[in-house]
Amino acid sequence: MPRLYPFIAGSFAAIELRASVTCSAGRLALSFSLTGDKAALAKLVLPPPAAPDAADRRRDHLWQSTCWECFIADANAPGYFEINLSPSHHWNIYHFTGYRQGMSAVSAPPPLFHSRREDGFYQLDALIAGLPLIGDPANWRLGLAAVLARADGETGYFALSHPWGKPDFHHPDGLIFRLVS
Repeated sequence: MPRLYPFIAGSFAAIELRASVTCSAGRLALSFSLTGDKAALAKLVLPPPAAPDAADRRRDHLWQSTCWECFIADANAPGYFEINLSPSHHWNIYHFTGYRQGMSAVSAPPPLFHSRREDGFYQLDALIAGLPLIGDPANWRLGLAAVLARADGETGYFALSHPWGKPDFHHPDGLIFRLVS
């Protein structure tokens, strides 16, 4: 699992975040895991999963608190997808026609979630089907990222790469993960 790095380590230095994505039979499997100092993890906003019978777990603005994110772009096209996943098992998927332009919600079935929490460890897995991904997966570029919120209001921004002077998960230079080598 590749490691995600904090934009500024600061009080998040005691936490290690890793993420992975695989694609099979038109479904994306995303996995995000946190390990580290038990006290540091206890300060994170990691709400429990919503009730299984919750009518609609789709939500906007998930990135305003703890949120796992995956960006998927075809290297030969200007558009891209953004997947947002919350520890509460709320979710959303957006399509952009260009860099931070033309955002629209994607019609897709809810992801299948599984999360696990132990002392010094947290993991969220999601299986996403029904994404209208096109093109050759060898041309896909992905960005894996996370926003970690602490109960005291501090926020950490984690990604595979931070190519600019500020956290910007949408920037094409941050989409460095490939499904196929």
